[in-house]
Amino acid sequence: MKLPTSLFHIEKAHLADEKVFPFHLYVYNPQSESYSPFLPANSPLDVNKEAFIDFIEEKGGELAIDKRQKRTFLHHTDLKESDIPSLQERELSEFEKKRLEKLAKLESENKSDEEKVVYDLKKGINECISDDNFLPMIMEARKEIEVFSLNTSETVSLASYLAQELLVEDNFTNRVVAISYFLTKTFDMNSEEALSDVVCAGFFCHLGYTQLKYELSHKPELEFSDDEKKEVRKHPGYSHHLILKSGIEISDRCKNIIFEHHERYDGSGYPNQKHSEFIDILALIIGCVTHILEYSGGKITGNKLPLPLVISRLKNKTFSAGLEFEFGDKIYDNLINLITTQVTEDKEAA
Repeated sequence: MKLPTSLFHIEKAHLADEKVFPFHLYVYNPQSESYSPFLPANSPLDVNKEAFIDFIEEKGGELAIDKRQKRTFLHHTDLKESDIPSLQERELSEFEKKRLEKLAKLESENKSDEEKVVYDLKKGINECISDDNFLPMIMEARKEIEVFSLNTSETVSLASYLAQELLVEDNFTNRVVAISYFLTKTFDMNSEEALSDVVCAGFFCHLGYTQLKYELSHKPELEFSDDEKKEVRKHPGYSHHLILKSGIEISDRCKNIIFEHHERYDGSGYPNQKHSEFIDILALIIGCVTHILEYSGGKITGNKLPLPLVISRLKNKTFSAGLEFEFGDKIYDNLINLITTQVTEDKEAA
């Protein structure tokens, strides 16, 4: 019995006193959230199997039937769809209704144009840098993420929710999320699962700072003592621990990105000194984006620098105290291709 892609749940009582059925029966395990074949069609339901059904229902399990066999089931049991709760239309939540409205609006806008309008990332990011205002890019990311599917996974649904609720202003975290989101797409990683992993990781990767002394998050890193460096290097582990403790349902990949976002391509990062292909590229993307924004904002040295100048120094491998380079050439190339640095380079050379 091959597992079907869509099933509906029934109770043992719906089978009445029948012992043989023209449809397959499956068992749903709520602990593993998985289905297993139980009784093939036209096979007798003997005493032992009946006792097993009683046992699984007592433990919270349920019987299930392939939706493609719905009519066969209803005809054989002389029931109606209204008799089966799992076949009833679920009332949509306000969040789901808003998503459908936004999808309809997007479809309407696309129909009115000859072609679907695609966000010009290169133009958009450079305008944001020039104006020192990333709100247009943040709102563009929000528009795309908030209509992600609500039925794919917990992480995708959470990314959609966080985008709708939080991507409404220009701040450091939202810059990290928006830039990381669009940078991920430049690697042709366009699945909602991958994009949601990087979005949620962008929101949660610095949760661990809440467990550190307040002054450490407001002190330039180059001024840290050895003990302070050791303390700050614990924040990925703290972030990971808080996620697990909270019970938030996010993917293992997302948790891993959060834990690895300070690993570096040459093995110089922390907490585990991983290197090259052993680091998830999404962790390197988050790590790169957070680092250049922190360096530009003065968190590393105490002095703010224009973002194009930071990119220029990365491009030219210009040594600067506290500036990290080891994120992998692909990420460098994509960043350098996006952000205009020539004017800054000319000024620096002069």
